[in-house]
Amino acid sequence: MSDISVMTVVQGQWFDGKTSAHVPAELQVDSAGSSCVIYLADNTLLQTCNFIDIRVSSRIGNTPRYLYFSEGQKFETQDNAQIDELLEKLRPSLWSSLAHQLESHSYFVCVTLVMVIGLGWASMKYGLPAASKIIAYRLPQGVMNVASTETLELLDKTHLKPTKLDQEVQARVLQHFALALKENAPLHVRVVFRDGGELGANAFALPDGTIIFTDEMVNLAQDDNELLAVLAHEIGHVKYRHGLRSAIQSTSLGFIVSMLTGDLSAVSGALTTLPVILTTLSYSRDFEREADQNSLEYLDAHKIARHVFVDLMARVTYEAHCDLLLLVEQHALDKVKKDGKETKKSAEVTSAETTIDSTAEKTEITESPMNKTPLTEAPLTEEQMAVRKMQCDKLIAEHKSDKQVFTDYFSTHPATEERLQKFR
Repeated sequence: MSDISVMTVVQGQWFDGKTSAHVPAELQVDSAGSSCVIYLADNTLLQTCNFIDIRVSSRIGNTPRYLYFSEGQKFETQDNAQIDELLEKLRPSLWSSLAHQLESHSYFVCVTLVMVIGLGWASMKYGLPAASKIIAYRLPQGVMNVASTETLELLDKTHLKPTKLDQEVQARVLQHFALALKENAPLHVRVVFRDGGELGANAFALPDGTIIFTDEMVNLAQDDNELLAVLAHEIGHVKYRHGLRSAIQSTSLGFIVSMLTGDLSAVSGALTTLPVILTTLSYSRDFEREADQNSLEYLDAHKIARHVFVDLMARVTYEAHCDLLLLVEQHALDKVKKDGKETKKSAEVTSAETTIDSTAEKTEITESPMNKTPLTEAPLTEEQMAVRKMQCDKLIAEHKSDKQVFTDYFSTHPATEERLQKFR
């Protein structure tokens, strides 16, 4: 290879731009930039032009370099060093080898990596929530109606049952809600009642403005203002479209791709999954704080004591904790009973008397009124309620030092102390 001031020769492969076939060739460039491509098999001249007219691909590591000619031909070479020299001599440019320069310096690689991670974090932390908010507020009411209807149907099939509340109770609660519903008429808020089943005392909002109160929540309230405070909280979720925003963030990739490509079918496909997502998502603490603030402002505006909200939530937490511990206790007793039966079978051969005593003892424990209470669907009498409370208090005290954190209403919502300070 001769010096660049005389002639630079680069070995490679030539593509004629008409077929995928390629032949061995060499590019010859003189000091003035005059270039020609020679077919190595018989020294046939394949192309002539000035090097300035050749489009050269950027260097990326040691990957092949491509030189594109005006009529669609292409010259491929692995000799990146020679191409870099030609570019520096005949077409000096700050950006011509920027990618190679950056990847060749570990400092720039580290800086780029940090920037990419930082941008990714910022996009997830701020960009995605902001984008989901914009999308949620631009979705038509029809979309929210369909998503909410299908969500409620799914909940009715999987978790909820028809309400068992008396018509008088429902009418009384709705009457107490009337002013709040009227003030929020643009949000299309409506209240429905359901037996919560395994969900227990709960209330939640759907995107179209439907707010579901479980029978257990209504029965736990000692004052209708407590339910009104919860209603104002759930209206906050509707007003700020928390359900939709959470669902959109959960399906963010599909939405981002659809926004970039304009593919509305992707949006439609993502929206079809909203009912399933809406039944499983939980709100972020920021959303809960926003809904709390809506409740707080409503209570203050109507001169209702703030503490009614946390009073009811404390009862909800106690009942949820109680139900969980009673369930664990029942499973433990069922296991004891099962083990007792197995012991009986094996011990009959050696000691029928011992087996009878053991089984009797376990049966007495399992069938005590306190242990049957959580499985009873019928309304509890005052005596049964007292027994249940006594057992719950005992279990909560026993498990107070457990390292396992109980997931209650407050643990998935703003910190208890923060909420108590706000509503007390």
